[in-house]
Amino acid sequence: MGHGEGTGGGKGSGKGALASKEISKSQEVLDAEPTDRGNWDNQCDFFLSCLGYAVGLGNVWRFPYLCYQHGGATFLIAYVVMLLVAGLPLFFLELTIGQYSGKGPIKLFGRVAPAMKGLGHAMLVITFLVVIYYNMIIAWTIFYTFMGFTSELPWSKCYDTDLFGENCYTVAQDNECLNNTQGPLSAFWRKECTPVEDLCQHFNMTMPRSDERVCRKPVPPFLLDMEACKLIKLEPFKNGPARCKNGTNEEGEDMIINLSCNILFNSKEIELTNGSASCADGYQDLPLNKAYKRVTASEDYFKRGMLGMDSETTWLNMGGLKWELVLCLAGAWAIVCLCLIKGVQSSGKVVYFTALFPYLVLTILLIHGAMLEGAYKGIEYYVYPTADKVAKLNNVKVWSDAATQIFYSLGPSFGGLITLASYNRFDNNCHRDAILIAFANCGTSIFAGFVIFSIIGFMANSAGLEVEDVIKGGTGLAFIAYPDAVAQMPVPPLWSFLFFTMLITLGLDSQFTMTETVTTAVLDQWPKLRDHKGKVVTAASFVGFILGLSMCSRGGIFMFELINWYSASWSLLLLAIIEVILLMYGYGFRRVFENIEEMGMRLPKFMKWYWMATWLVLTPGILTFVLIMTFVQYTPAYTFRIDVDKYVFPVGIQLLGWLMALLPIVFIPFIGFLQYRKRKAAGQSTELRDMFSPNNKWGPAIETNSHVPKEKDPNSYINEGFKYVAETNYL
Repeated sequence: MGHGEGTGGGKGSGKGALASKEISKSQEVLDAEPTDRGNWDNQCDFFLSCLGYAVGLGNVWRFPYLCYQHGGATFLIAYVVMLLVAGLPLFFLELTIGQYSGKGPIKLFGRVAPAMKGLGHAMLVITFLVVIYYNMIIAWTIFYTFMGFTSELPWSKCYDTDLFGENCYTVAQDNECLNNTQGPLSAFWRKECTPVEDLCQHFNMTMPRSDERVCRKPVPPFLLDMEACKLIKLEPFKNGPARCKNGTNEEGEDMIINLSCNILFNSKEIELTNGSASCADGYQDLPLNKAYKRVTASEDYFKRGMLGMDSETTWLNMGGLKWELVLCLAGAWAIVCLCLIKGVQSSGKVVYFTALFPYLVLTILLIHGAMLEGAYKGIEYYVYPTADKVAKLNNVKVWSDAATQIFYSLGPSFGGLITLASYNRFDNNCHRDAILIAFANCGTSIFAGFVIFSIIGFMANSAGLEVEDVIKGGTGLAFIAYPDAVAQMPVPPLWSFLFFTMLITLGLDSQFTMTETVTTAVLDQWPKLRDHKGKVVTAASFVGFILGLSMCSRGGIFMFELINWYSASWSLLLLAIIEVILLMYGYGFRRVFENIEEMGMRLPKFMKWYWMATWLVLTPGILTFVLIMTFVQYTPAYTFRIDVDKYVFPVGIQLLGWLMALLPIVFIPFIGFLQYRKRKAAGQSTELRDMFSPNNKWGPAIETNSHVPKEKDPNSYINEGFKYVAETNYL
């Protein structure tokens, strides 16, 4: 776009232009607004803060799980497409309006359209709900970090304590029992080596015939039954499960081979043991992990050791507070408070570490993971497309999950991006920042996928399982599978410290921005509190800590999952749809482009058409589709218990979750009604057109952000006021 097209923006007449105002009147408006909100010391602070906000815990544990679930490379295709048509457009749009106005979401939307001031409040409510439970994840991570300061990780094996149940096992402990050829065949159960025959009888099953033999390298056991004969292209012999027919001799008698592991695999490395580590239920022989529910030491430690759950824990019996978690939550909020107490100047310096350290750890983990035995197996599963995987592109859920992941990963409609951009220089090139950060976020997810799948391949190889039988999604991947993996690495305490420190830094970046969004809204609403920002941040942190205490109880995982399930679900998608429609069709896409040029950004023609196509059609269309699919594919909230993998919450609790999701939406009509009453009492117009048009306080943040150069484009707003000079026609 050339200079000759002119620029403009802000409040307009019916034609979309900002009416000319007297300089003195405009100056009064500017003087009425405080100019001490603070700014980034330099643009690197802003860039790293946005990068840290966008790159969070979801990149490390949610993205790889979805990628695994939907076919590796297939999901990557859908993920990149959704980045281009939904995530990136919203990301740039929010940076633009935040930087242009220099205000947080409440003030911003209240000035763009008085009737929609509640949209900013709705964003704040969702952010506040997420802030409460998100810091609990950081508290869990702090717990694991400190518990790892031992010579032997407490979740590395099943110890004879109350923190581990009778079904707990580890591969190493199980192998030690199975490899003991002295006495009957035994497996690890009830925290000791137990005869398999006794174990089977406990679960009302029997042990298979004792003359069967098992090959292992080293696990799982390979049963030398009649099917094994087919592997060496021999005919099974009917009289013995471990015997094969190898033709006949000169007398016409069957030549029988007693099958052995060495014959079968032609390898002396394979061990031979008598008996079978399985139980028979009368129909088939079942491996122990299918005969009964075996629980890994890391899973038992997460549920019993860290969360403090027991078999009686339910919504009706939440149990008391676990003091270790209370201290960790207090520590998490103390870190957030201390890093934000000085405003963006202090948090901007902290992100130099918190935004970059995860990349260092991920690189170290990738180098180490790539050298682990079996790593290739995991990476191949991650990136190699098969016909079955590609066919999943026809599945609507693949696209729905991809859109949801990229949307939540970049973080629009929480108000965080608007808040970060509001502290920018007025002439900052946020177009460049948006593209770099969005693609860095996408690249980080893919990079983290290589790290994680190399570790999962190692775990699958160690356990003798397929990759799809090892990986777990959500909380389980971060706090069950990974701790199990680091426990099997050389120098486990070191890897534990690096991994969980990385999770802390990933979580803190996002937590900084969301907490800053809440405090900025308070300070923008009551400007006199800006001289007491430290007290405001401290108060917000204290309130967040008190509200998070319910998740520190022994049944706190239920409250955590309820907030996680409903707080930022369909309501967030609805806010995004309302936001993009309001700015494109209410405020006007022409004004948005005028504002972009006024801030000194000159967009190539291709990019202008790209932004118009996405903002006007693709983005609201895609988000509406995802919103509809969210309702169509609705599943009631659930989580795990000690003895149940899927504990569906009671109906009353589900209704509480729905009320939580509806709460931010209610703010939009409620605040809109209050705005109507306020304008009517003040004698201002309450016509629909005026309620959805910018008010007289809307304008550029030229005076607010003091780093702007004195000389401005003559076709732009003059420094002293809101005077509009030219109108541009973009179509």
